[in-house]
Amino acid sequence: MLIAEEFFLLAHDERTGKAKTGSLQMRAAIPGALLVELVVRERIAIAPHDLGWRERDKVTVLLDRTTEDRILDEALLEVQKRAGKSANSIVQRWANGKTGKHFIDLVAGRLVAAGILGQERHKALGIFPVAHYPERDPGPEAEVRARVNAALLGASTDQRTAILIAMLLATRTLTTVLSPETDPKAAKRAAKRIAKQEITSTAVKAAIEQVIASAGASAAAAGGA
Repeated sequence: MLIAEEFFLLAHDERTGKAKTGSLQMRAAIPGALLVELVVRERIAIAPHDLGWRERDKVTVLLDRTTEDRILDEALLEVQKRAGKSANSIVQRWANGKTGKHFIDLVAGRLVAAGILGQERHKALGIFPVAHYPERDPGPEAEVRARVNAALLGASTDQRTAILIAMLLATRTLTTVLSPETDPKAAKRAAKRIAKQEITSTAVKAAIEQVIASAGASAAAAGGA
């Protein structure tokens, strides 16, 4: 399961299927998660932030070969169109345009097709069409939630879970997935520690931190809109 898919599961109420975040926040988080995945899979690289202003944070495509995942391949094609731009500009462009919504639809569609989520059509304020995604198979979301909470409570974790936790923290959705025994303030402190210590590759860590910061900034701006 992609990091974006795990994030999508945690960012929706399992009973009602309503998003726990605003639509603009979701359109920032899902593209951010896809960019992170492309960095982890060594398809793209992001220049270090401490370079000169002309080069810092710029995205470079390392390998345009298929990832064997349709959603990631589409994300890679979109990145190729924006190669040479900063990670922040790519995330914000996707979040504020049709691309972010398209990727949300792809992620949601896969989870629905797998029988993990259902899909219900509604109208907000009786006018605007919205989709809700109640759980049909609670197993995958429960596993992801348990893994995240275990890590926050001190269990050993892997890099992918650390990335997911960092994404939840950056997009201000971490506290919505906590179990009753997990203290919110302690969880935020633990999340910051995990993001620093468990993303082990120096090159990947630097790139991921930039993408997470970009997604977080977009989500914060969306939340304040």
